[in-house]
Amino acid sequence: MKKILLIVLSFALLNACKNDTANPVPLEIAGASLQDYHIISIAFDKSGTAWLGTLAQGLIRHSGTSIAVFDSTNSILTKAAIWDIEVDKKGNVWLGADDLIKYDGSKFTRYGSGEYNLPRNAVRSVAIDGADNVWFSAGASRQGGLVKYDGKRFSAFTPENSKLPGNLIGGIAIDQQNTVWVAFNDGVTATSIVRIKDDKWEIFGEKELGFNPYYYGNIVTDKNNDLLASINYGLSSSIAPSRPQIFRFNGQSTQIIKLPEEDKKVYMTQQVFVDRDNRIWAAFWDDKEYGIFRNGKWELKDLDESGGIFAFGQSPTGEMWLGAGRGVYILK
Repeated sequence: MKKILLIVLSFALLNACKNDTANPVPLEIAGASLQDYHIISIAFDKSGTAWLGTLAQGLIRHSGTSIAVFDSTNSILTKAAIWDIEVDKKGNVWLGADDLIKYDGSKFTRYGSGEYNLPRNAVRSVAIDGADNVWFSAGASRQGGLVKYDGKRFSAFTPENSKLPGNLIGGIAIDQQNTVWVAFNDGVTATSIVRIKDDKWEIFGEKELGFNPYYYGNIVTDKNNDLLASINYGLSSSIAPSRPQIFRFNGQSTQIIKLPEEDKKVYMTQQVFVDRDNRIWAAFWDDKEYGIFRNGKWELKDLDESGGIFAFGQSPTGEMWLGAGRGVYILK
């Protein structure tokens, strides 16, 4: 046994056991924090402060030595879920919630659909490119689409004024070459990927991917600028152990990342994440709550009474933070 820090609101010290990954530098469970909060999004600023979005309890700032909660009692935030968080180069914190919301360190600014003529006010995904342009989803079924904000004006893209194949966005990711990737969910198996590079728009569907994804959970990019996507089967009434749940796409070919086939086990993938060592992390709705994939192998893990894993984040110092139904787990 090795003593490791369990950060709770009282910052008490507890003992925990070593928890190794498959092949990489060992990770250790540093414990759970904020156990009364349901964490669904995580981002870090340059100073290492963690920004945590909750399902209905506001925004949490976790500096490592102090915790502050912004909610409907002390800010313009409502009880709406904070689905996504991004931090720009100036340190502004951007929230995807019932509107696009910015926190500049002293005040919150809400960019409502009516005031700014946006197509929709439900923001599920936010991404920031190298020029600090904010890309965010502002759509639903047959309504709205993708919006780009350059700090001065909003540019809204819909199927009516652009090459977008649909309205409902399942995720946005930006790679190291400032290519914007957007996943669309306009119905079960009515899915597609858009890649935007400068003024060039490319659409990838069943023909280009080699199969028809059921419904996108989220998308991220890796160190090779490839796209990683999770497929969510939460709307499916059938159970199939071998159905694709995670895949990699480089714009030309697709690789299905297969999950371990143990007694025809059915996995329910919720989300994927790629860390700075190019390992794939996946959250599952199962007794094994998350997995780590590297060198072609999975190691599946669970956390006691976590309430499920809903978000991943990596701090500037390399710690992995897992947002759970009952707080945050920090892996060193």
